[in-house]
Amino acid sequence: MLRNIDDLFLKDTFPPILLMFGEEHFLLEEAYIHLKPRIADDPSTQYDFEVIDIEDLPADKIFDKIVDSCSAYPFIAKQRTIIVKHFEKLTSGRVTKKKQQNPTLLKYLKSPQTTTFLVIMSSDEKLNGTTVKKTKSLPPFPYDYIIDNYEFIEFQGMYESKYPDWIKSRCQKFGKTIAGDAVELLVSLTNPTLRDISNELDKLFLFIGNRNNITKQDVNSAVGASKVYNVFELQKAVGKRQLPESLLIIENMLANDRQEMLIITMLTRYFTALWKTIELASSAGSNTYQLAPKIGVNPYFVNEYLSAVKKYKPEEIDSAFTQLCQADEQLKSSSTDSVYILQKMLISIMDL
Repeated sequence: MLRNIDDLFLKDTFPPILLMFGEEHFLLEEAYIHLKPRIADDPSTQYDFEVIDIEDLPADKIFDKIVDSCSAYPFIAKQRTIIVKHFEKLTSGRVTKKKQQNPTLLKYLKSPQTTTFLVIMSSDEKLNGTTVKKTKSLPPFPYDYIIDNYEFIEFQGMYESKYPDWIKSRCQKFGKTIAGDAVELLVSLTNPTLRDISNELDKLFLFIGNRNNITKQDVNSAVGASKVYNVFELQKAVGKRQLPESLLIIENMLANDRQEMLIITMLTRYFTALWKTIELASSAGSNTYQLAPKIGVNPYFVNEYLSAVKKYKPEEIDSAFTQLCQADEQLKSSSTDSVYILQKMLISIMDL
């Protein structure tokens, strides 16, 4: 048993078979996100990397497809990697019990290809709590055989009382710290799921920039007492080129708080990321896992940036930097109403 995906990366070689499962689907998906680029980080290795989605296969072809793919020899890489997603569909009524105990699969599990790394991902509820069960309580084939003979990782469900520790640990992983009252506020403003909390933390990391500590004020400004009128909703509206919505968000953001410099800073970072996306998308394509670290965003948000660059020409993004600089100068040197300055800036950027 491995505690997490990082334990796998500490090994000299990957095991022939790895089972990943658990109630916390977000952590399961994130493990896949971290695993994929470690295996297929070079274009040449992608020939020996295959993802098989059970949902896309006819029931009578599933096991043959998995075993045939696993039995093939690597083309270029030292080890061929096969990732099987949605394995739980095999026990959800699509496949009979007889087919589930497939002799072809059992034969492969008893003698797997040494040059293949097979990863099975499952959200089967029968697996929940496996790490604390006794052997006699193991789930049915093929889970029982894999758990008894190979490596597995369980992403157990997390109680809300554990969220504060998880938030602090996640911040530490990214080289950040977070104040206790900031943790409490973040949990109170966020839907009680790890996925939502992770998304808000990603916004906070972007929001604080080079600073290392997240304060309660940071959470209040970035996550916002109003989740409708904050700088990230503004970025989203700008990215979609929704001028009326953007003007409304600006007006509401500045109604009770002076956030002019925050808006200028975050929009400058946003258009910088868009510029990087244009430059890098041609070489990395739409591979979110390769693009994300290069443009400085979470893989979950890459598609938003890819959609935004379709709405802005390179010369329009270049012009946006000019408009942002001019607005910044006006805010610092004139007594003109800040709402007017920023709304005029948005009109110049989005309505060229």
